[in-house]
Amino acid sequence: MDLHSDVGLFRSPNLRMKKILSLTLLLAAGGAGWYYYTNNHRAVAAPVYKTATVTRGDILQVVAATGQLDPVLSVDVGSQISGLVKKLYVDFNAPVKKGDKLAEIDPATYQQRLRQAEANLAAAEASNKLQGINTARVTSLFEQKLVTQQELDQSVSQLQQVESQLLTSRASVENARVDLERCTITSPIDGIVMNKQTEEGKTVAASLNAPVLFTIANDLSKMQISAAVAEADIGSVEVGQQVTFTVDAFPNRNFRGEVVQVRNAPKTTSNVVTYDTIINVSNRDLKLRPGMTANVSIIVARRDGTLRIPNAALRVRIPEGVVIAGVTPPPAGNTSKAGGSPIAAPTAAAPAPAAAGAGGGRRGGAGMFGDLTPEQRSIMREIMTEVGVDFRSGPPTAEQRDQIEKLMIARGLPVPDPAARPGEVTVTSRTVYRQKTPGATPEAVTVKAGITDGSATEIISGLEEGDVLVTSISLAGGTSAQPATTNPFGGQRRF
Repeated sequence: MDLHSDVGLFRSPNLRMKKILSLTLLLAAGGAGWYYYTNNHRAVAAPVYKTATVTRGDILQVVAATGQLDPVLSVDVGSQISGLVKKLYVDFNAPVKKGDKLAEIDPATYQQRLRQAEANLAAAEASNKLQGINTARVTSLFEQKLVTQQELDQSVSQLQQVESQLLTSRASVENARVDLERCTITSPIDGIVMNKQTEEGKTVAASLNAPVLFTIANDLSKMQISAAVAEADIGSVEVGQQVTFTVDAFPNRNFRGEVVQVRNAPKTTSNVVTYDTIINVSNRDLKLRPGMTANVSIIVARRDGTLRIPNAALRVRIPEGVVIAGVTPPPAGNTSKAGGSPIAAPTAAAPAPAAAGAGGGRRGGAGMFGDLTPEQRSIMREIMTEVGVDFRSGPPTAEQRDQIEKLMIARGLPVPDPAARPGEVTVTSRTVYRQKTPGATPEAVTVKAGITDGSATEIISGLEEGDVLVTSISLAGGTSAQPATTNPFGGQRRF
């Protein structure tokens, strides 16, 4: 074996290792490049758009509440005397007229008391008659100078005492007669017996409080709901607004009513302040029964045949790298926590400042001061104090709202649009993304939005019927922009 062959034996393993190492590095670099290429192109390649069409339809903005159905008038009928229930004349659901007999308490005891009182009265009348004769005789003798003045005065005094005893006896007879009449319990109103709390043979004890024997409802064809409306919504509720509601007994049927009273007395339950709102209901077919729970929707604003879009079109988030016409892309690396572009439309229509006096139902009327400067807010608080508005006692009255507006004008404060009354929503500017043709790049469009029913929003201007709007954008790789950022306390934060 020569020298060259020996050297080749030592060099060939090193050369082989270098080739293997180079090939490994080359493959690793290629894999990294492919991974980078695919991940970067996945964010910009073939975004998938979900769309919805602008349509016309009706939108109702409602305030939701719950309440209980009750008769307009119900009377608890009790007993003012004690005794044994001798006879009942009515039962549950029995129709009654005013003055009809409901029950009778054993009158024996009260009949005896009446006879005793009448006997006492007869004795008092006899004593009075006798004393009257004696007084007349003493008066005649006094005129003849046969008796003294003292004897005359004594006789007159005795006559007055007997007359007072006579009056007392007559009163006792009247009391005994009234108690005897109370043994027969009658209906105070026309109506129907809703509840019966006694039976024949039961003893009624009326020592301290009058026990309730019957509950009578005036007319079940007319009922009312006492709905508990939260303080955040009470500013939108007014007398005369229409109401729809359902009950569990008829889940597929909508009943109707009307707001007739908004009470200023607050009620606090579990730190939630509510106000009773009274709603009149027609119950001609008598399907509704007292005590049913009503799921109430108070219609505070209504639009018929208006342009509307789904609320999802107002919550679109743009993934990084997706191009939108009219939107400047953000600098590289400037992404939102959801992995999307920070340039996106607001999620939900923020309520504009309420009209003067609406207050949004919040403590202190914070809804009035949203767009005012600190100086203007100070002036507004002075106006509230001057008018006497205290939101803890309920929303301002119509007269107070008129005074507030006059003072705002006099002191140079901006007065909200008169249309922004309770039940109305001030127009807001929103951004949506319109797609002119299928698959085309969407364009950003500023629209004027009105009321919303929670699933659709009214569009006042900026769009036409038939326009196609983007409701969500997802990438070809299956990722999509999230409509909300992550809440560090768990779940997602709604905007």
